[in-house]
Amino acid sequence: MKKILRSTLCLLCVALLLCAVSCDNGGDWKDDLTSASLSTTVKSAFASEDGWETVSSDYISPSAWGEDYADYLALVVDHTITVSAESDMNVDEIGIFRAKNAKDAAKLKKFAESYLQATKLRMAPLLESYNQAELPKLDCADVKVCGNYVLYTILSAEDTAAAQSAFEKALQIKSAD
Repeated sequence: MKKILRSTLCLLCVALLLCAVSCDNGGDWKDDLTSASLSTTVKSAFASEDGWETVSSDYISPSAWGEDYADYLALVVDHTITVSAESDMNVDEIGIFRAKNAKDAAKLKKFAESYLQATKLRMAPLLESYNQAELPKLDCADVKVCGNYVLYTILSAEDTAAAQSAFEKALQIKSAD
């Protein structure tokens, strides 16, 4: 039963990844929102059982993000990372980077993908031993880019879809018909 559930969640994550490509492929996107305001919009798209805490600026460090983290932070106008208020039992995490331009956002996407891969390697054994219900969230961890903004999530498949949809909608420039 667990394997079927994990397989189903993985398939949902693949579908989300395919949908994410549509946002990465260009378009006109807003570039005047702060990462904090965008984070508030994204979090309001779904209910969090435990609430959220914004992490400090030193959350991005060599131990979790890699030795070249400072090079990537130099590409950032601002960023906001929030984690579950109950992070000892819930791995929910949302990060938003606002880059100087779309080219830098593409570099930040790779930076976030590396972080998610490292997090999965680090957290999976721990979760297997004490909180297996959180494992599917690692499988659904994803990165989405819209213009100068990068969103990464470690959430359930449903919450990932809701977060990405809210992210994209908040950044779309409405056309005058």
